[in-house]
Amino acid sequence: MKALLKIEYLLTKRNAFGFIMGIGMPVLFFLLFSSIFDSPYEDATLLTRNYLLTMTAFSMSSFGLFSFPSMLEEDVRNRWILQIQHSPVPLSQYYLAKVLNVLVSFVISIMVNFAVGAIFRDVRMTTEQWLVSALLLLATSMVYLAIGLALTLFKNRQTLSVVANLLYFVLAIFGGSWLPYEALPDWMQSVAHFTPSYYANQLVLRYINDHHLQVTSLLMVLLYTIIITGLALVLKKKQEVR
Repeated sequence: MKALLKIEYLLTKRNAFGFIMGIGMPVLFFLLFSSIFDSPYEDATLLTRNYLLTMTAFSMSSFGLFSFPSMLEEDVRNRWILQIQHSPVPLSQYYLAKVLNVLVSFVISIMVNFAVGAIFRDVRMTTEQWLVSALLLLATSMVYLAIGLALTLFKNRQTLSVVANLLYFVLAIFGGSWLPYEALPDWMQSVAHFTPSYYANQLVLRYINDHHLQVTSLLMVLLYTIIITGLALVLKKKQEVR
């Protein structure tokens, strides 16, 4: 397991540009668009805080939708997964190392985004709110890993990239990452209720703004994660049989 984790570190180091962009682009968006909220009023402070949380989720989604499936696809193309299957190393350890790789990226993304929000936009929360928000973001990010796993069903690398990019922006828009959900047109709000990103964002925002855990959103995120993961594993098994 230790050797697998070292390999993951080296692969991430080799793809440093993609890692930096995955965090840097959402941070830039946050700094750019949050400047619109600059004012001494409380509403502006709340909008900036909410925007920080949703843009952090947006940053994390890039690792789930791009990095995770790309790593798996590249290992298949390079026959690394085949070598693992014919080695004493359990396949479960290989996937665990991949998931841990992405989880570390999630944690770094949270730390960077939160630091930028606190330092450059004066976002203020209690220690408990910072910690619980981070934990909720990590928990909801599992749905993006599930979607990333499903994307590996596309054997064509170009198709995978196109679908990942489409989902990346669609989930962000309908989930309320770029604009508050309440600011979306009615028809977009209706569509949003069918997206996992909406429930993922609402879970964190409702905790911060209403001071309680929204169980419905948590269950919906869990349901999406289980269904997407289950379907992806079943379809991948069928592909391997063929």
